[in-house]
Amino acid sequence: MNLLSNIPDDLTEEVFEDIISKDQIRIERIVSNGHCTKSGEWYDQEKNEWVLILRGSGVIEYEGGEKASLSVGDHLLLPKGVKHRVAQTEKPTIWLAAHFD
Repeated sequence: MNLLSNIPDDLTEEVFEDIISKDQIRIERIVSNGHCTKSGEWYDQEKNEWVLILRGSGVIEYEGGEKASLSVGDHLLLPKGVKHRVAQTEKPTIWLAAHFD
C-alpha cells in the first residue's frame, strides 16, 4: 500500500484508515480536506499520539492557546492527557498517526 495513493473521492468527512493495529500500537492514515476539530471541542486521549505530515499541512492547537504548525515531513508527539485540537488543515492533508502507551 502506498500511503499517498488511493485517496477517496468523497472527502466530505475526514477519513481514518488503520494501517496496523496490534498489541499496544495502532498506526493509521488520516486524510483531511480542510477539516478541523469543532470549535470548543478538544481531544483528551488515553494514549500517546505521534503524527507525521506526508502531504499538505495542519495546525495543532493546545488548550492553553499554543499552536504548532506542521508541513510535509514535520512530526509531533501529543502526549496522552494533553488537550488539543486540529485548528486547520490544507486540502488535502495526509497524516500518519501512531497511537501507543
